[in-house]
Amino acid sequence: MSTRKYFKSFLSFSIGTWLRAFISVFTTPIITYLINPEEFGKSAMYATAFGVINTTVLFGTDQAFVRFFYDYEEDRKNELLWSCLLPSVFIATILSLFVLVLSDRISVVLYGQRYDFINLMLVVNIYLSLFQRYNQLIVRMLKKGMLYSLIDIVAAISTTVFTIIFALISRTFYSVILGGFVGTLLALLVGISQGKSYWRVTKPRKEELKEVLKYSAPFVPTMLLFWLFSSIDRISLRQYSTFVQIGIYSAAFKVVQVLTLVQSGFTTFWVPTAYERYSKDNQDTSFFVRANEMVSFVMFSVGFLLLGFKDILFLLLAKSYRESSMVFPFLAFLPIMYSISETTVVWINFKKKSYWHMLIATVSALTNYIGNTVLVPIYGARGAAISTGISYIVFFWMRTLVAMKLHPEAGYNLKKVTLVTVLMSTVALIETFQNNVAVNMVLGALGIIITIIVYKEPFTLVKKEFLDVLKARLLR
Repeated sequence: MSTRKYFKSFLSFSIGTWLRAFISVFTTPIITYLINPEEFGKSAMYATAFGVINTTVLFGTDQAFVRFFYDYEEDRKNELLWSCLLPSVFIATILSLFVLVLSDRISVVLYGQRYDFINLMLVVNIYLSLFQRYNQLIVRMLKKGMLYSLIDIVAAISTTVFTIIFALISRTFYSVILGGFVGTLLALLVGISQGKSYWRVTKPRKEELKEVLKYSAPFVPTMLLFWLFSSIDRISLRQYSTFVQIGIYSAAFKVVQVLTLVQSGFTTFWVPTAYERYSKDNQDTSFFVRANEMVSFVMFSVGFLLLGFKDILFLLLAKSYRESSMVFPFLAFLPIMYSISETTVVWINFKKKSYWHMLIATVSALTNYIGNTVLVPIYGARGAAISTGISYIVFFWMRTLVAMKLHPEAGYNLKKVTLVTVLMSTVALIETFQNNVAVNMVLGALGIIITIIVYKEPFTLVKKEFLDVLKARLLR
């Protein structure tokens, strides 16, 4: 497949992602005017609890679905789906009973007081999200980019519209949760209606169920560690700070979501593409090196662009959230380093050495725990952001170095990544402790220029593709 075809395939999968990013930029300010930081902070704690339950429920079977999808004939893919889905449904039922029995205690721990129905909503959302996960995986593995984007668009628009409607009725964190609930439900209905044959209920074979569980089980502790790694910031803020600080931190995360959605769009396209490429030629490293260079260039460039204009973006938020602009800089590393690491970690997955993921998640989580314990009591939300950003840099290096140990021929140019990462860390540190709009814009522009110089080849390719597309449009 040519570079242009890969680019077009990526675009078909990411149209919905880009629209979600666009919607997020324009609706986050509206929501901050409707919901105060304290309530926003409580919605973040709900998301944290949902994250650990969702990770446990999936039990790594979603990874098995991706791994074995191309090994099954078309008329037997529904067998694979139910082999992966049934264990998760069983776990979801056990955990749901646990949540409902201990509902009051869980509410007090998460939100500081008892709330009616909140844990019932959590339970229903667990099942909805489980089915939605496989709904998206089916479309993703079939490479139906436009349908995948449609599902994304339905989820984004409905979540936004219903969150605003519910917030106008009740300005509490319930509105955020209910908005997401409706968005997930509508997206699920759209996806399932387009792929009914894959959802045809069947009894899985014992051997296939064992194979799925054998492959999936090692992912569970790793994924729980990864959840801990990515949630320590909010847990630490809950322990050492206030719901207001959690809300300010979460608002900064909403802006980071623009980059996170770019990461999500890339990962959606990248995983099946990488596996397919490797299955055709397992000696081809140049393809993965080029992908690494391209992703690094794009993510660093967008990161510096957001760092340069962050103050203007955060002026759109309600006054009570303005402090978020100084929380944002280090949070930008989350989607950037994760996306770049996706192009290197493939060699761990290709070699089927999944146990390495546990070590990577452990080291990253430990780094984040130490950083948050030291910095959050002093700097609050800014301390959590600094610690989390640094831990994601560690996460990238752990993934990359292990991958290169397993496959020394990988050939990645780590000098470039190191140089730009150090530069971005310096810019992020400056912007965390000063808020001069002009200085920040100059630093962002300087970062983009240096990134273009360092990643000259990807920049030239992107420019050429863009000009070719533009020329073709103008000549029509």
